Amino acid sequence: MKNQIHTSMNSIKTQWKEKWVNQPSLMLITVVIWSIFIGLCIKAGALLFTFIYSLFNPVVSQNLFEGLNLSALREQNIWYYGGIISIILFVTGQKAYLFYLMIRVFLKINLVHPFSREVSKLISSISYVAFQIGVAVILASGVFKGMVKRGYELDRVQEMVGNGFEFLLMAALLIAIGMVFKRGVEIQDENELTV
Repeated sequence: MKNQIHTSMNSIKTQWKEKWVNQPSLMLITVVIWSIFIGLCIKAGALLFTFIYSLFNPVVSQNLFEGLNLSALREQNIWYYGGIISIILFVTGQKAYLFYLMIRVFLKINLVHPFSREVSKLISSISYVAFQIGVAVILASGVFKGMVKRGYELDRVQEMVGNGFEFLLMAALLIAIGMVFKRGVEIQDENELTV
């Protein structure tokens, strides 16, 4: 068992070394994407922790994450407070998952044979997640505006979730790229069969 783990770790190290030598630009992009992914995970974790803590200590709701102050909403309606935080956590979690899928794409892609079924499926998955984020943010924005009209204070909640149209555009572009990759896989398979 120990030998299998050791062999597997050496294999992974060898693959990483080869990718750094053969595809340094892709690996550099992968490192940047990793840092964004880690940042989003930290944001979601910190927000979740401070939210739970704020349920027991109301003072914490004055600075949930990066100055987000929802203490007035917490005092007005604890259920709406929980709902708003849940929306922010969902969007942040989906964004982290999107970057996780992007990491997988950059680790799987090979510039010698760029078209593979796995990369094509990952690109399709990324487009679906981007679409989900876009729709969730647009719906959340409508909810936020309705709550503000009814007199609830939401501080900088809209900034925390971002703009949904950007993600819808990203989803549309990724669907097109996914179609190109799917066709590229078909052509690559046909060429391998003829050779």
